[in-house]
Amino acid sequence: MSRAAMYNEAGGPEVLFVSEVEEPSPGAGKVLVAVEAAGLNPYDAKARSGVIPSDAPFPRRIGGDFAGSVLAVGEGASYTDGTPVSVGDAVMGRAAGAVAEQVIARAVEIAQRPEALAVEVAGGLHVAGLTAVSCLATVPVGEGDVVLVGGASGAVGLVASQLAIARGARVIGSASAANHDFLRSLGVEPVEYGEGLADRVRELGAVTAVMDCHGRDALDAGINLGVPVDRMVAIAAYAALDELGVHNVERDARTPENLRALAEDIAAGRIVFPVVATYPLDEVVEAFQALESSHEPGKIVILP
Repeated sequence: MSRAAMYNEAGGPEVLFVSEVEEPSPGAGKVLVAVEAAGLNPYDAKARSGVIPSDAPFPRRIGGDFAGSVLAVGEGASYTDGTPVSVGDAVMGRAAGAVAEQVIARAVEIAQRPEALAVEVAGGLHVAGLTAVSCLATVPVGEGDVVLVGGASGAVGLVASQLAIARGARVIGSASAANHDFLRSLGVEPVEYGEGLADRVRELGAVTAVMDCHGRDALDAGINLGVPVDRMVAIAAYAALDELGVHNVERDARTPENLRALAEDIAAGRIVFPVVATYPLDEVVEAFQALESSHEPGKIVILP
């Protein structure tokens, strides 16, 4: 038996509890992982609260991002390059119900964790990191581009901004004033989000691409600034996607290879990916309360 965070009804963080669960042996192509870190994402909170509907039976487990070590290997379990997964491998990735002491994951959805990367960073990297990679795969940028990143101080926005800068683009990032100095330290030119965003951005120069990593403020500003819709991408403004004809973020770039490459960049210090707070599994309610309130730029991570 092991323990996992669960809930019996949709609602706020207070519906979460920790319970003993029985982990099955990993089937073909799967592995059993001892979870050492599990990052929380806005998606997890939306699923728990019922904003994202589900017909899965209760009780439900929660979470997806994780890093840990392999405890057991199912038949034929191999990484995407064909290398067999071995017991003891340090891995990271995504699997359903990862806020737990153990989780079953598909071998082709995990990557080996770089030795130099802190486990709490690896544990919160999959969703935010690969969503950012996917933003740049959807709307490629480079030398000569000026990119408006909406929600630049969020986890996805932070990575997307740094990747764009690394490719030679100039980045203007919307965020609350409290996070402007941090964004400047990364090479981002910060602007206050909210009403009047387009006017504030216009003062800084012409924009050639928009990546909205929060809501739709940056999309609306991009339309106002005359950015072509095929040079705009959003990760969450689903109503605006159809209304404006903007790209939804593509999925093909969300691969273990890209996760490993991003992890190596972070381990080498080429990209900053902060963890703002960690919590033990028994404080999962407090961890989600922190996730769903205003906090400094960075990930909230459970350490089971």
